[in-house]
Amino acid sequence: MRKSIILISIGLLGLLSCKKTDRLVANDVLKAKALVNGMTLGATYYVDPSGSDDSVGTSAGAAWKTLAKINASVFSPGDRILFKSGAVWNDTLHIKSSGASGAAIVLDKYDGETRPIINGGGKRNGSNTLYLNKVSYVEVNNLELTNTVPSGTSYAATGIRVNGGTDIAVKNCYIHHVNAAFDNQPNFQKATGGIIIDGTVSNVLVQSCHIANSSVTGIRTTGTATNVLFDDNLLEYIYGDGIIMAGATGGCKITHNTVYKACMNTTNYNYAGIWTVKSKNTVVAYNEVYGLTGGGANDGMAFDADGYDANSPTNGDVFEYNYSHDNNGGFMLFMYNSQNITVRYNVSVNDIGTSGKKKLFLFNGSTNRNHQIYNNVFYIKNPGGTIFHSAPYGTYSNNIFYVAPSATGLALARNDVGTSIPLTNQTRFNNNNFYPGNIFTAFNWGTSVQSNSFYTDPAFLNPVAGTGFDIAKGYDVDPNSPVRNAGILITGNGGKDFVGNVLPAGNPDVGAFQHAVISLAGSSLADAYVRNGTYAGVNYGTSPDLIVKSDAVSYARKSYVKFDIAAVTRPKVSLAVLKMYVSGVNTAPQRAINIYTTGTSSWLENTINWNNAPMDTVSAGKIVVSGDGLQSIDVTNAINRLLTGTDRKVSFLFLNTGAVSSTNDMSFSSKEAAANKPVLELQY
Repeated sequence: MRKSIILISIGLLGLLSCKKTDRLVANDVLKAKALVNGMTLGATYYVDPSGSDDSVGTSAGAAWKTLAKINASVFSPGDRILFKSGAVWNDTLHIKSSGASGAAIVLDKYDGETRPIINGGGKRNGSNTLYLNKVSYVEVNNLELTNTVPSGTSYAATGIRVNGGTDIAVKNCYIHHVNAAFDNQPNFQKATGGIIIDGTVSNVLVQSCHIANSSVTGIRTTGTATNVLFDDNLLEYIYGDGIIMAGATGGCKITHNTVYKACMNTTNYNYAGIWTVKSKNTVVAYNEVYGLTGGGANDGMAFDADGYDANSPTNGDVFEYNYSHDNNGGFMLFMYNSQNITVRYNVSVNDIGTSGKKKLFLFNGSTNRNHQIYNNVFYIKNPGGTIFHSAPYGTYSNNIFYVAPSATGLALARNDVGTSIPLTNQTRFNNNNFYPGNIFTAFNWGTSVQSNSFYTDPAFLNPVAGTGFDIAKGYDVDPNSPVRNAGILITGNGGKDFVGNVLPAGNPDVGAFQHAVISLAGSSLADAYVRNGTYAGVNYGTSPDLIVKSDAVSYARKSYVKFDIAAVTRPKVSLAVLKMYVSGVNTAPQRAINIYTTGTSSWLENTINWNNAPMDTVSAGKIVVSGDGLQSIDVTNAINRLLTGTDRKVSFLFLNTGAVSSTNDMSFSSKEAAANKPVLELQY
């Protein structure tokens, strides 16, 4: 966070005695120093309905009164404009001045926690309660804004409008009751509503805002957008679209937002929850979209990769880690000019509605085969629906399609007149779990290509309805689910699952949740080092160190670690990583440590010594140690070799086979250490 220094009266008497040119030079020097040091330098202006526009405005006791005073004023970089907490103004606010890098102009509140309220009043067509017109480096915080058009009047209206500029932030604002004209009314414009960002913009942040009871749109861009982030906003009761990222050229994201009761229209005009258009590589992630009931004849989906004509391509956008549920219009729309769209690790519940086209996916002319839809959960509850409206394109891998008993009469694909249609060879299905099998095997898959489909119950943990990402976790699966380790490896898969678990280097689980079985230090683990020569009969099982050293007789040491992996019920794992923490090394610059599995695992921690330690070994890996820190050793082959037999205890030997040296010793932390105990992590 930038530190803010307010210099209102620095050297005031001295400056007043200087010549005008001297004062200007002094101010320029101070500003230059402040910007170099990353600080904000500027005046602070206070606004209070009980103040006076004839006041200087630079103290709470001499505050300005009206928004008109602000609208007529020119501000400098680093200035702050603070509004009295809980105060109310019935007017519009227009900021015409720009800040500078490291010295934004900031709008905020003072003297309390209640947001100041600005009621725009909707007094003319196209009004904006707060208007930032071609300004840059401006930050707006903690304001409450309305723009209510008078009854009987049909005007376009917006809460906050940004028209061009760079480095603009709107945070923690509450915008509500913006009743702009909607479709079929005079003066209807789609780009009206809560927060509208027009023109060419870059480095824009809209964060932690609440937008409610507004039309037409919640938040959107309309022009050319670079590095725009819409994050952690709540949108509810929005007549039309929730969030739109349009004209995105790179670096744009829509993350951690909640969209509830958008698409409230009952007309045929099309709206969606969150969508992108004329967009490149935009990321839509960690959003919850639910309760959409309208949206028109073709829309009303939670998500939409748009591209309605040749001039509006949407290419490379990624929709991931979202929770979508109870949306009448469906989960996802692919428009005509959407290309190379990725949809992964989402949970969709009850997104086939009870009216309209009743579809999960809609392909509106999109014929791009490079769409990748993988590792999602689709839980279908309502009767009479269809998974695909129009023939789908792309590749579907590692998804769970689950049809509840209530979802009778489900079709695989239908056309605009409701007739079932076969799929084509433009669609591929890899390693998907379709349940129940009798429904999916009866579908007409046409010439689509299928590989490794399976039809057993995925065994969800707690598949219930509700809001919040904790509810979505109920669509994880139990430890014996057939979806575990049943997926196909997807390159560039994002590296993590719906809840942030790391994805394996090998085959993943099917569905949105990846699993790891972890054997940690404890009752199921034994470890010890042993020493030769004079000490060959001594047991060191209680030591916090596991020492490895190649040295003369009586000074050489080797270490053993044992894990119980009886919890692994599958015939193989996709990844096994042995994590050992190096807690100390001697002065030799480095040493090679060989890791082996031992055929005998019956040794005990409190009795093992050099004389009875097992040496029936198979190589499992090798590491080079030059200093302290964590060593992660891939032992996948060793574990899978063990799983072909009946023994479920795995024993590892750590041995330095290099030249004898008095300085090549090193130590791992043992299970008796206070921290960094040995870990065997298994993913399957």
